[in-house]
Amino acid sequence: MTPNFTSAQKGKAPETAEAPAKALQPTGPNQQGRPYPPANRTIHAIFSVDPVTQRRIEVGSVSEHHASSIPLTFCSKDLPQQGNLHNDPIVVVARIADFDIRRVLLDSGSAADVLFESAFLQTGLKVTNLLHAGTTLLGFSEERVQPLGFITLPVSFGDDNGHAMSMVNFAVIRAKSGYNAILGRTTPNSFGMVISTPHLCAKFPTSSGVVTIRGDAIQAARCFQIAA
Repeated sequence: MTPNFTSAQKGKAPETAEAPAKALQPTGPNQQGRPYPPANRTIHAIFSVDPVTQRRIEVGSVSEHHASSIPLTFCSKDLPQQGNLHNDPIVVVARIADFDIRRVLLDSGSAADVLFESAFLQTGLKVTNLLHAGTTLLGFSEERVQPLGFITLPVSFGDDNGHAMSMVNFAVIRAKSGYNAILGRTTPNSFGMVISTPHLCAKFPTSSGVVTIRGDAIQAARCFQIAA
């Protein structure tokens, strides 16, 4: 079954079970007003899959949890210091299963949430934790990718203004890519997230304020170079 990650497990490798994981339905984010807690550790650059997947099964829907009077605005203060001269994609750090995972692409053009095998294994999880299904991922040129399996993990974002968590059903893929994970449009939507590529950031409301997630232009360039 899918391992549970709690504060008591900080500093320890996640415990895993030998039985296959059960698929959980993605839910709306759990918003927290307290400061964003530190991660167990950070997963940096690893080789995994191309950011061109589209799953045949849509997961989740826009949550009504985000009915909020807090406006989400972008202004000159949100622009990166050097500007977004190359129209870089939004590549961020995401908290996945209590690990800060770098090189995560926010891809509003994809319906799939993808976690690449090397990042998956670095969390301490095993292939035996995956739920195997016959779902196939399709790329831009109709190439087919068969996932190793699926697993539902907590994903969270936050800053000094607050943080929120949502359960995400990932397809685990074995392939080469500069990215460690890809979050398709359904996951940002579950947070009520608005993405601005000119400002190279995304924002979403919480009960304690607006959280801003900033993209990393340097990491985005490296991911592009690896995929080239």
